[in-house]
Amino acid sequence: MKAKPSRILSTVFVALMVGAMFAKARTATADDLIPAVSSLNSAGDVVLIDARADEKCLQATHPGALCLPLDKVLNAEGRLANMRDVRWLFGSYGLTGSEHVAIYADDAKIRDSLAAIFYLAGQDRVSRLVEGAKVDLNGRGITGALSRENLFAVKVRVWHLQSAPFGRVSAANLADFVGDLNQDPHALFAWPVGYL
Repeated sequence: MKAKPSRILSTVFVALMVGAMFAKARTATADDLIPAVSSLNSAGDVVLIDARADEKCLQATHPGALCLPLDKVLNAEGRLANMRDVRWLFGSYGLTGSEHVAIYADDAKIRDSLAAIFYLAGQDRVSRLVEGAKVDLNGRGITGALSRENLFAVKVRVWHLQSAPFGRVSAANLADFVGDLNQDPHALFAWPVGYL
């Protein structure tokens, strides 16, 4: 029995569409997954995250920005908080994970490190403010609450995580992960075992 031309065409069309979807997924880069933006003057639904030290942020930052320095999740010795505590911390800032967050800092490595943590924790959309962009620092920052205000309920991007044998990482490791996504959208990050 011969296949009808319309059935053949629809099969070819479906195959082409599926192939295009996989090709698009394979070519995603860090700029697609964690894009760099040149301005904070965006839609009002973007939550701004100031990754600078608390003292700087609380003194002067972009009006309404959340003060969330990297050292709240990664200490000077390189101990990274476990994923459960990271997500609890984000909830103490009122985040649910469904927001679009834009992260800025004085140092691109710090900015990219925090962006990587947000991305791995499952944050829906994460952007990074490019170096040299002007940030209006005439407002007060907002710090997290002592208890969780919202449930950070999105799924962790576990396909990017692998257990590491050692409990230490650095800001450079996290920032490099963002760069690794440019080479491979399926890049892995070695989160310290016991802290997942």
